[in-house]
Formats: sequence, structure tokens, C-alpha cells
Amino acid sequence: MSQPSNWPLPAGSTRLIMPQPLVEQLQRHPLTRGLYPIAYGHYLNATGHRVRRHIHTDHLIIFCHAGRGRYRAGKHKGYLLPGQVLFLPKGVSHIYQSDSAQPWSIYWAHFAGEQVTDFMDYLGISAASKQPAHPHGNPVLTLRNWRALLTDVTQLLNLQHERLNLDKGVLASALLRKLLSELPLMARPEPADRKEFDLDSLKRFMRDNSHKSLELNELAQFTGLSRYHFSKKFRQVTGDSPLNYFTRMKINQAAQMLREGEQTIRQISQTLGYDDPYYFSRLFKKHQGLAPSFYRQNFG
Repeated sequence: MSQPSNWPLPAGSTRLIMPQPLVEQLQRHPLTRGLYPIAYGHYLNATGHRVRRHIHTDHLIIFCHAGRGRYRAGKHKGYLLPGQVLFLPKGVSHIYQSDSAQPWSIYWAHFAGEQVTDFMDYLGISAASKQPAHPHGNPVLTLRNWRALLTDVTQLLNLQHERLNLDKGVLASALLRKLLSELPLMARPEPADRKEFDLDSLKRFMRDNSHKSLELNELAQFTGLSRYHFSKKFRQVTGDSPLNYFTRMKINQAAQMLREGEQTIRQISQTLGYDDPYYFSRLFKKHQGLAPSFYRQNFG
């Protein structure tokens, strides 16, 4: 099994390596043996990132969402740009590196399974594909609506904060399968009447990141719009600003947790990304009209 590089992680980056006993379980399990992750992560502003492999025993996918990098795999070489996915099949020696002037930010995954070849054919990556997305098995796929994938990517990355057992391994395998299955849709030309952003996808992204303090830049980046055009379009669609909408969503979630659960106010506050429970209580009262403790007494 090929190992991910031990390149030092910069701030904001993550790397998760599946324990070998769990990989062996996924290799045997009927729900996962077709396709399962071995390791995956997110490298942010990866200055100095460079990998060369002569022997490669599993498959690797690299998705660039900022900056750029260079690659060579077999007879193919070139630059990997934002919105592009690079597939490196097992058995093919390769080299890739972040650009020194514009270092890339990438999501990546090592994976294996009995159905990987079928997936490569489906995606049009292999030279033998009946309907290749690119001729001659070009390993790069260009996506046009890739931000819709970030919800599943975030859920996959969040598994690093949980105990990795078979159940989590099955979930990780299912998310990876879903992501690969959606790539052909992301590569299709967008229809001329496409809306400027998909509110349902954006709401899912907000819910999946309710444990964070998302900034306007992050929400705008998800939709692929500038801050100005995103804020303007969002207000036209919802009648509210993006950040206030996100805050109200989190406060509504807190209210549900107060009604239905036994978590303390501090625990709820931390779950929703508010380190200061007093600030959280003031914010809750502003939106709900009652402090969290009184809300629980009246509605819990």
C-alpha cells in the first residue's frame, strides 16, 4: 500500500490515514470492498509540496481548488489548475508538485477496491473508456460546478475528529463513492438558464458547517461568486444577509437542542462554534426573545 507523503502540514491543513486493521475490514466488507479510502486530506496553500513515486500500489485523486501545480504521470504532463481533478492510477510512476509562485490548495485521497477500474472507465479517465471525457486516457478532468461537492468533502474530512471504526469506514467509503459518481455531472457544460447559485446546496453547506464561524468569503467562494454579487443575489432570494441567515440557522438549531436534548448551554454553545457561552446566550436572546435557560424552562 502506498503511503501519503509525510510533508509537514501548514496551518489549516489535515491528513487522515486509515488504520491498517480498518483498511483490511473495508477490503473484505461487502458494502465497501468495491471502493474504499486508504487516506485523504486537505492541503491548504501547500508551499513546497512535492511527491515522486516510482512504485504506486493504490489509486490517487487530487483536486485543486486554488493556486496551481505541475504533474507528470506516464506520458501525460501539465499543470493542474483550480477546478481540475487529477487521477493517478496504481502502477503508474508519477511526480507532482505545488507551483512555487502560486502554491496550490488541494483535496486528495488514496483509494482502492474491486470496482476502481469500472469507476475509471465511467469517468472517462482510462484509455479503454468507451466514452472518455478526454481522449487517450488524459488523467485530468475539468469541473465546472465543483463547489456543489464541498458539502460531502466537508463531511468526509470531519470524520477525522471521530473514532475511526467500521461504521465510520463504511460512511467514508460511501461518501467517496458519491463524490466520484458526481464528477461527470460536474464536468458537463452548465445550462444557459442556470441560476447564479443553488440555495438548497448552500443551506446544506451551512448546516454541515454549523460548528464553525463561516465568513462571507467562504460562503461566496462556495457559490463561485464575488462577495458583492453573492450578497446581492442572496438578499434578493432570501430577503436577508448571508451571515445573518447563517446565524439564525444556528440559533434555530440551538433552540431545537434545548427543547429535545440534555446538553448544557455551554455544550450547545461549543457545538455551534461559539467558544464564549455568554456571547452565545446574548445572541440567542436577541433572536429568540429569551435567554437559553428560560427558553428551556418554557419549551423544553
